[in-house]
Amino acid sequence: MKKDLAFLLALVVILFGIYWKTFNYDLIWDDDIFFKYNVLFIENHPISSAFKFGYFSEQLGVQGQDHYYRPLLTATFLLENKLWGIQNVTLRLTNLVIYLFGLIFLFYFLKRQTEYLYFPEIVTLLFALYPLNMDSIVWVVGRGDLLGFLWAMLCFLFLDLSFKKHRAFYLFLSSGCFLLGIFSKETFLFLFPVLLVYEAVKRRKVASLYHLANLGSTGLFFFLKIFVLDIKNIRFVLRAGVGEDIKATLGTLGYYFRTMIFPLRYDMFVPVQEAMKAFYVGFGIAAAMFVLLLFYRSIKNRMLLFPAVLLAIFLGAHIVLVFTDIFPFQIYSRYMLVPGLALIWILASALKGIRERPRFVVTFAMLVLFIPAIVLNGTSYKNQTLFWQRAQQSLPRDAYVLFQSAKAAFENKDYLSAELSLNRSLSLDMKRETSILVSLLYADLEIVRADYPSALRWLNSIEEFESLPNVSVAPFIRYQLNEKKAKVEVSRGNLPAAEVSFEDNLARFSAVKESYTRLYDAYLGRCSWDKAAALEKVMRQVFPNYFRQIDTAGIRSNFEKLPVDKKMSFYVQYRNFDAALSLLQTLPNLDADHHLLLARLYYYKGLPEEGEKVIAGLYQAHAGDTEVLNRIGYFYLSDLLRVRPALTYFDRSLGLKPSQQEIAYLTSRLRSQYLDKLKLVWQ
Repeated sequence: MKKDLAFLLALVVILFGIYWKTFNYDLIWDDDIFFKYNVLFIENHPISSAFKFGYFSEQLGVQGQDHYYRPLLTATFLLENKLWGIQNVTLRLTNLVIYLFGLIFLFYFLKRQTEYLYFPEIVTLLFALYPLNMDSIVWVVGRGDLLGFLWAMLCFLFLDLSFKKHRAFYLFLSSGCFLLGIFSKETFLFLFPVLLVYEAVKRRKVASLYHLANLGSTGLFFFLKIFVLDIKNIRFVLRAGVGEDIKATLGTLGYYFRTMIFPLRYDMFVPVQEAMKAFYVGFGIAAAMFVLLLFYRSIKNRMLLFPAVLLAIFLGAHIVLVFTDIFPFQIYSRYMLVPGLALIWILASALKGIRERPRFVVTFAMLVLFIPAIVLNGTSYKNQTLFWQRAQQSLPRDAYVLFQSAKAAFENKDYLSAELSLNRSLSLDMKRETSILVSLLYADLEIVRADYPSALRWLNSIEEFESLPNVSVAPFIRYQLNEKKAKVEVSRGNLPAAEVSFEDNLARFSAVKESYTRLYDAYLGRCSWDKAAALEKVMRQVFPNYFRQIDTAGIRSNFEKLPVDKKMSFYVQYRNFDAALSLLQTLPNLDADHHLLLARLYYYKGLPEEGEKVIAGLYQAHAGDTEVLNRIGYFYLSDLLRVRPALTYFDRSLGLKPSQQEIAYLTSRLRSQYLDKLKLVWQ
């Protein structure tokens, strides 16, 4: 008993030592989507709401893409939100704690098996440090797999106890864990046949009522998912021919098999087309032969049948997903948590055929390889940029990965890199959901560039999807469409048009705080104090705690006391470029800085011709001044992301003074790394 506790304590220390640095990493990809835009957290819903909503709440681009219903998983997040709020550290710490409890129950379950000495320790330790499991811990929404692992271990442990104790109470507990498991993640249902096999192997008979109860839990889950919540189920689609379907099946099996047996470095996810390459198909054939060999060997070693069935069923079930329309990918390394356990079990069983010292040497060598792999692969989760850089190394020609790389660059204000990634994605095949996301981000870039006609063109291209049969833009995408259109109209000075978009968002998303604050900011920028004050009252009623500090009367009083330059900054902050222009034009004798500001305001107002005139006048007055020419170049490059006019003025400056190495290097980089790679979008 003391040895067991010492082993488990050492395991806890090792895992915390490896993972503690990852706790404060950024939320990436669907972690960010799930917590940032989910109505359950925005509105601080009660925990019971987890059973009333789908997992993603229609946030993926086109309505009907929410295939997931995982109420117990969502409930754990809602409980955390109530206790201490959504925090990166506590989310991952909770994941690790769930994982640790699963490992403890795994250890005690293994101790009840009739295997050789140290078998439980070897399996538990190797599985605890198996590199693939890192994804489920650090990737926060991987908690669904961790909960499934926890409930599965309890389910089998209680089932095994029922054999030894001959008490129905343990069967009841096992069935309860099955219910909790399937409400944590749908794939838990794949354990149902494994439970049948395990009981048949151990007792040579099955408890019919127990398995009927598990079937009842499965039926209850899908009843709630399909009929009560009206959540769309996955649509299954076959490929062009039988040969393509076979390649997809073998390739997916090969990807999973290769990832499991070489877990030190792996692709976190791949599209089906990538998995159909000869490399993965070859591994798929090897995997099929390996599984057949396992079943052959299990004829003599009946306890080998359990991990063999576990491996075969979970691999087969996840291969089926490649014939669905799940967006954006159907193949993920983190799906391999349970098959990984089966593989470790099989490996540990094979090790019993060698002497004790070589066995420990092999185990130790694997651990020496596993631990650095966890640390190195875990750094990919440090931020969005690193995560998508790793994904792009695996999938350099995947449109969705390029979009996500562009999004990470955009959020870091690396706008030109973002545009290059988006531009590359346009030359590739992509799903309509991806094309919607690409168009939204391109619109953001054009708004930063103050090219409003192009921004609206991108936004209108999204709305054209709704002319297609059975396609409806998702609510979250509609919200963004309205917000971006309103931003353009506010910039142009067309407040009534902006109000239409803002009010549509208020009608659709009355519980989203930003629906109010965007309109409120527009009123402030236009000095529409009465409208702002009226909206303030509404905001206080809907969000009495959140908007307590808002004081429209105080903002107005402070604004009226501001000097001209501060008032101008106020107008620019709230995108009232009309008022900022009017104030600037009252100033006498504008210097070069003010001329650049004047040009910037004209561009931001949506009057590029007027902005060009100001710049042309500034150039004529300082045609021989390299400093002014460079400032004009940086104005076009930094303020407006307009590389070609920027290069025009940098070239003129270099013509006057060729020795400017920094400018020469910059122009060379802009041409070779940006212009030469960019392809026309609208023709």
